[in-house]
Amino acid sequence: MGVLVFGVLLILALISAPVDGREPSGPHLRTPRETLDEHLTKGEITREEYVDRRRALDFKTAIV
Repeated sequence: MGVLVFGVLLILALISAPVDGREPSGPHLRTPRETLDEHLTKGEITREEYVDRRRALDFKTAIV
């Protein structure tokens, strides 16, 4: 009986394990760069504002 339970648990563990090594799907947290790109795409900021803010982001990440 114990062997049967162990076998079933082993099969369930193998089925639920990720096959290709990808991380489990979940909510994607956007990066500041993605947010900035979205604002440009929606026309909420001008190209000049985008370039300035992008430089600021790049400078900030270079310091860290």
